[in-house]
Order: sequence, then structure tokens, then C-alpha cells
Amino acid sequence: MKIKFIKQISKFFIVSLLFSFLQSCENLIEVDLPDNQINTEDVFKDIHTTQAALASLYINVRENSLFNGGYSGIGSVLDTYCDNLDDFSGAGANTGINEFFNNTIIPNNYTLNILWKNNYEHIYALNAFIEGLSSSTYITEEDKSVFLGEAYFLRALYYHYLTQLFGDMPYTTTTDYRFNTTISKTKTEDVLNYVEQDLKTALETLPAEYRNPERIYPNKAAAELLLAKNYLLQKQYAQAAIFAQNVLKKYDYVLEEDINKVFKKTAQSTIWQLGNEANGVATLEAGNYIFDSTPPTRFALSSELINSFDEEDKRLLYWTNEISQNEQSWHYAYKYKNNNSNEDEYSIVFRIEEAYFVLIEALAYQNQTAEAIKYLNAIRQRAGLPELPDTLYQNELIDEILSESRKEFFTEGGHRFFDLKRNNKLHILKMVKPNWEDKHALLPIPEKEIILNPNLLPQNEGY
Repeated sequence: MKIKFIKQISKFFIVSLLFSFLQSCENLIEVDLPDNQINTEDVFKDIHTTQAALASLYINVRENSLFNGGYSGIGSVLDTYCDNLDDFSGAGANTGINEFFNNTIIPNNYTLNILWKNNYEHIYALNAFIEGLSSSTYITEEDKSVFLGEAYFLRALYYHYLTQLFGDMPYTTTTDYRFNTTISKTKTEDVLNYVEQDLKTALETLPAEYRNPERIYPNKAAAELLLAKNYLLQKQYAQAAIFAQNVLKKYDYVLEEDINKVFKKTAQSTIWQLGNEANGVATLEAGNYIFDSTPPTRFALSSELINSFDEEDKRLLYWTNEISQNEQSWHYAYKYKNNNSNEDEYSIVFRIEEAYFVLIEALAYQNQTAEAIKYLNAIRQRAGLPELPDTLYQNELIDEILSESRKEFFTEGGHRFFDLKRNNKLHILKMVKPNWEDKHALLPIPEKEIILNPNLLPQNEGY
């Protein structure tokens, strides 16, 4: 079998094609590259093509991964799945989002397939990059170590989130096609251990300084935050607290006092963000959540979320907007404000507020509630809310953490789902989601994937 590539236009374009090619496992058998194309080995002979290959991996993250700000990213999928977003696309939208909203998801759901397929393809491309760069003798050790650190971080990022969605799942670091199409599932606790190992490897080489001043590539702080999140998930609370405190104390990030600056690309609270496709282009989040006509045709903030805010909460006042027609109103997420011309917003993946919440939760579960409340009050103070007393019991503090996190991170990274799941609180969704069942703590493995690889059986319970 041969694949015909279009004529070479530029090295960057060819590298992008190369990694798209690497992502398609079926196309790895008996492929002949045309003479005018760059093969995998040649990519890692030159610093510019190596950087271009790495750039293509970040394009994957921004455009169609779990972390994209559009309809197939976990910001909208999981907030719809829980109780932060209402879906107005309807059953005829052919995206399957309506099934997430109604909690009637089935294993052949379109968006479910995307969540699995796209992200495993990105992991495959990362494995190819790590293999190719690790064996290269042409790139300096200094450059190689930084690029590999970023790649290990990205691979850890994908697996950290995927295993929370699907539970036991295939874990692979190879590009061996035959192995990858027959692989069995790895236990979630083992996946998290592998994530920990990748992050520790990344921390050995990632610098504290940014490779780009706009913070569009992860640094050591991003890896430390993800490691803290990973320890929190493993209930290793002391370790989670250590790494969250590292992020808060070792670096120069600060809570932006002006809440309107939090989602600007120059915000001093941003740890890692994704640049836009081109200058002036809106973030995917702005295009996904802002609407100016009624009724909405995609998402609106749920009444449960809106009613959870105190009236004086600055996050309600500045991070949401309301539109009315015929005495009916809808609210939308207004964190990103530039839906047309955009010069000052990028898509934020990690911000310092998340380190606060990791630390708060880790301290709470170590019965250091008074110390935890100090950090939670810093978040509340910025939102214009009164401080909580430092006499709360642990269970009361956990409820406050979940409430504040919901109002802080709505439409960001699936926080609502992951927070409730990690704290064994998903059952509270039954009060507002009529079809919510205990099985919804995990998504089903896509039917197509099980047909291709029966070793993915058994299907997750209840599907």
C-alpha cells in the first residue's frame, strides 16, 4: 500500500503531514515515501524541522484534543454532561452532545469517538516524536532535553485526563502498529504511576523560564502543577500539597486582583496557554460560548450554575453575560470576550488558581482545615466575597471547595466533573440530572475501538 502526499511546499507543512501520517496507524504498513518528501529520520537532523514537528503537536492540543475550547473539548462536553451547561443543539446536531446533556450516551456516540480516537492519535504522534528525537545525534543535548521534556509533559497530560474519563485503558509508549492494535487495558492506578514517571522525567529538563515569553509552551511550573493534580487523584495528599506549594512559592505567578485581566494573554496568573491560529483570530472558547441571538443554538449556562453565585460575586458579574428576548433570559460564559477581532486573548490551559485549589483540597484531607481556608479565602476575596470562618469541619470545607471551584472554573477543563468524581460526590447530580446513574462516573469505550481490538473488553460497567 502506498500513500500519495501532495507536493512539498515547506518543511513545516511536510512535518505536519508527516505527523498526521504517523497518527494514522493503518497507514504504517508498507508505506513508500516519495523521493521529494522528508522521512522521519530527516526530521530530527535539523533544529528547525524538529521545532516544526513539536509545533504540530501543540496544534493538535489546540485544535482537536481534549483541551480544545470548542464543542468537542472537555470544557463543554463535561460541563454539559454535569450541571453547568444546557445544550440547545438538539438531537439532530449529529455531534452527540445532546446524549451527554441527557446522560443517555451510548458507545457509538460521535463525540465519544472523537474523545478517544483523536487523543490516542495525538499520543501516537508524541511517541513518534520522543522515539525520533531520542535517537537523533544531530540535535544538541541542550535542545533535545527541553523538547523531550515538553513531549513527556504532553503525553502525561493526555493520559492523566483520559484515564479519568475511561478508567482502565490502553497505555502505550511505542509506535509498533501490531502491538498498539492488540494491546489490552492498563489499570487506572498503573496509568497514573506512568503519568507520574513521565512528569518526573519532564521536570529533570524543563526550565522554569519560558521558551516563549507569551507562555505558549509549558515550563517546569506546568509540570509541577500537573504532578500535584496527579498526586491529588492518587490521594497522596502530602505530595500534592508539596508540589502545589512549589508552584505558588517558587515562581512569580500571582492572582490578578482585577478579575477582568484573568483571561488576557498577559495575565500574571497564567501558567500555560495556547496561542491562536493566527493574529486577530478569536479563541475557540469565545466562538463556542458567546451568542448574540436567541434562543441559543449550542450552549447556555445552566440556571443551577447561575443561581449558585452570590449576587455580588465578581465572577457572575464579569465572567457571565445575559441576553433576553420576550421576557426569557439566557446566560453565557463570558470569560473570553473577543468573538471577532482578538488581539489580547489566548486559550488558557493552566492558571495559578488551580494550584490554590489543589493545595486547599490536599490540606483539607490532611485535616489542616484552618490553613486550607486561608487559601480559599484568597480566592473568595478576589471575587468580592466575605471570608469563611476558619472553624469549618472537614466535610463542610470540602463542600465549600466544590462550590467555589464550580464558580471559578466553569467551562474550563471539565473541573466540575473531575472535582465531584475525585471527592465521591457525583451522586449529587441526580438531583438535577434525571438520567444520571452511578455508571456515568466513566464513559463507555467506543464501540468502534472494541470491534478493532477485542482486547479492550470488558466494556465499562453499565454500557
